[in-house]
Amino acid sequence: MLSIAGILNLLAAILFGTQYFYNGKRYFALLGSAFLSRSLFELTQAILGSGMPIASVSATMWQSSGAWLWLAGESGFALFVALGTRSYLRTRRETSHPAGYLATVRYGLVAVGSWALTTLLIGSTHTDLAAAMTAHFGSQWPLLTGTALAMIDAALLVYVCQKTRLDHKVFLLVSVILIIVICEITLVISARSPYSIQWCFACLMMIAAPATAAISVILEITRQYQSLALTNTDLAEQVFVDPLTKIHNRRYFDVWAQQISGKAASLKTPLSLLLIDIDFFKQVNDRHGHPFGDAVLQRVAATILQGIPQPSHFAVRLGGEEFALILPDTDETTALRVSNRLRESVRQAATEMLPAHTVASGDAVTISVGIATWLPGTALNIDRMLSDADRALYEAKDKGRNQSVLSRYRDAISTA
Repeated sequence: MLSIAGILNLLAAILFGTQYFYNGKRYFALLGSAFLSRSLFELTQAILGSGMPIASVSATMWQSSGAWLWLAGESGFALFVALGTRSYLRTRRETSHPAGYLATVRYGLVAVGSWALTTLLIGSTHTDLAAAMTAHFGSQWPLLTGTALAMIDAALLVYVCQKTRLDHKVFLLVSVILIIVICEITLVISARSPYSIQWCFACLMMIAAPATAAISVILEITRQYQSLALTNTDLAEQVFVDPLTKIHNRRYFDVWAQQISGKAASLKTPLSLLLIDIDFFKQVNDRHGHPFGDAVLQRVAATILQGIPQPSHFAVRLGGEEFALILPDTDETTALRVSNRLRESVRQAATEMLPAHTVASGDAVTISVGIATWLPGTALNIDRMLSDADRALYEAKDKGRNQSVLSRYRDAISTA
């Protein structure tokens, strides 16, 4: 049982250390040292009692080094918790208090050093200590010592609750653990037999304290990880997503177009780029207002997204009423077919938004598309492809708009 408790305390110490490295708050290092101290003493107790029957361990408990190790472990735990609380109060007062990432090593060495020194002293003098305690306090000295330790933990509980007001989740956890520890100490000093109910419950409490700490910190680390992932997602959306149309923006295009073009060049697969512009969009804004123009942009963007043939293709809003669609592994024939289908879909979807009388008079929302396609065997440059598609788009507008034009400059630009 002691070995299980020791391992759980060691796990709690590691988790608190992880929290310390995550946010640099010293009180996490001190709380981790509290559990480390408890772990070392409990594991030592387990090793000392590993060859003894449980009845012998209980009967000789207060005359053996195990009792002193237990008292030292609980005292060290209380001391480090008190120091951790003090560090938290100092951090709350001094917001610019440096993190000091070496603190976890320093406090850990203090815990290990205290354990080593105490174990060495107890190993050589525990018999004399027991005799001296009996001489001064009589046979009730274990009860007095345990009671004093329980009172110290109770006072520490009041101190933690009063000073922190439990405004930090970690100290709410510390308060719960202190209550469990007080119950454990009370049950240990009241147990008369290893088969008594008090002893059984004391063993459960011995495991419950570090288990509660470990589970709580694991849940908190999981929550922090999920929160960080959501924050990163939100930041990525702010950086790479157009707030009006909810599709990717020019920054996303600049980042991913280079990667996609590099992949196409390495795989020697064709790559097509569609440059899309809404025809007479300024007139739409002037006639129907900017809110209507924004709605048209949203409808066009949604229609383009719905018309993407494959998951590897992506659309972006370059700015204003201009969009781009990158189609990996797509030749110019397929790109032209995709473009014509998009033009028809946009005309139907966006024209539905116009007032009935303007539709009856022949007005419609249309797009012009310039297409540039790269084929393996020539140099690939995405910026030149964009320029190529832009020239094709202007040609589409010169021809009367609402049409798709394949670039005539592909060979000249791609091989330049």
